[in-house]
Amino acid sequence: MKCEDIYRYLCGYLDGELDSEKAKSVEEHLKTCQSCRRELKILQAVSSLIHEQDLNFAAPDHLKRRIILELERAEEYRESGVQALDLIRWGTHVAQLYDTKDELAEVLVPYVERGLEENELCVFVTSEMSRGEAIGLLTAEIPGLQKYIESGQLQVLSHKDWYLSTGCFNGRCTLDNGIKKYQEAVSNGYAGLRITGNVFWLEQPEWDSFMEFENLINSMISGYRMLIMCSYKESKCNKDNIVDVVNTHKYVLTKIDNSWRLRR
Repeated sequence: MKCEDIYRYLCGYLDGELDSEKAKSVEEHLKTCQSCRRELKILQAVSSLIHEQDLNFAAPDHLKRRIILELERAEEYRESGVQALDLIRWGTHVAQLYDTKDELAEVLVPYVERGLEENELCVFVTSEMSRGEAIGLLTAEIPGLQKYIESGQLQVLSHKDWYLSTGCFNGRCTLDNGIKKYQEAVSNGYAGLRITGNVFWLEQPEWDSFMEFENLINSMISGYRMLIMCSYKESKCNKDNIVDVVNTHKYVLTKIDNSWRLRR
């Protein structure tokens, strides 16, 4: 079956209305087609919500059109791997405010793991923890990590090589690094690029220029199949810094009462 045929059968498949031959054909196709699996997940989520809430109403036409439009754009969404974020769109720029290395790992490890599972090129830029520490954390949680490193799908880099490659911070050079990695991802058949950068190295004298760089990222990645997460150590930030972080990222993750919460 082709994808367009599968789409027609997914609702019937979910409701158990297909004969055994058609159901088997759908299942065989889903094993090899990531796009159709994602479509199935969306339909399962919608179905679950309707059943749980026992919703029984006729949706307005404008709402129906919006739902149909969003379902048609399913390929624009990615699973973040982070429970508080869930699905996010390509071109999303996220910040994490953390206090300890353990908190840093709680978000970055599942974020990277999901990117690897989704066939994305993943770049992990370290700062507070060493490259060896980062690989150790990832190895403990992600089965078969070495194969991703050997294939080049996972690249763990020092902040000196990413942010300070010219000897000092240069926003334009760092953006160029990101574009080159994106081109590498596309040319090697990956679904897109997922980056996480820890900015523990950043000091106050460079703060304003780095915020300009963060704003440039927002305008740059909107048209790319790219996700970026920047991690800031909260104890190194003053109140004005926190405001800047919130204003330069679409989402900000913070830990409150021992659970990660999302600020828009």
